[in-house]
Amino acid sequence: MILVRSLEPAQWAIWRQLRLRALKDSPEAFGSSLAATLEREAREGEAFWRGYFSETGPVLIAELDGVPAGMARLVVEDPADSAHLYSLWVAPEARGRGAGEQLLRTAADWLAARHPGTALRLDVVATNRPARRLYERLGFTVLGPNPEDDAELVMEQRLEPRPDR
Repeated sequence: MILVRSLEPAQWAIWRQLRLRALKDSPEAFGSSLAATLEREAREGEAFWRGYFSETGPVLIAELDGVPAGMARLVVEDPADSAHLYSLWVAPEARGRGAGEQLLRTAADWLAARHPGTALRLDVVATNRPARRLYERLGFTVLGPNPEDDAELVMEQRLEPRPDR
């Protein structure tokens, strides 16, 4: 069973575990590398990981039978413009079980409840067909190439809260 929940800053070690695993499993999907992340951790220690919690928006994890197996982070910088979903990743053992969809819907519900009408954006590697299919199935559309990374596309959707939440 998949359960999605928010992490608190004191739970930074769970985020660390997932982030390092994600960087090792899917290095092409992230703007940072495992080596660079470990270098920053060596310099900054726990403060580096707690920094993920300083933005406005939830840090989410998906648990598969109680074990962390997915992650996402929502950042709302300017609700009049858009919010951005970062670091969406699902562990191989949880793929195809709805973890990605649940992470995305939880982030979208949080955003719609607090900032109705705010666009939700994310970046996806253009060749990542499974991720693109998920986003498209949930109503995201391609805005165009990511101006900061020509291997990525920017996708957007304005999602409303689900009636069952």
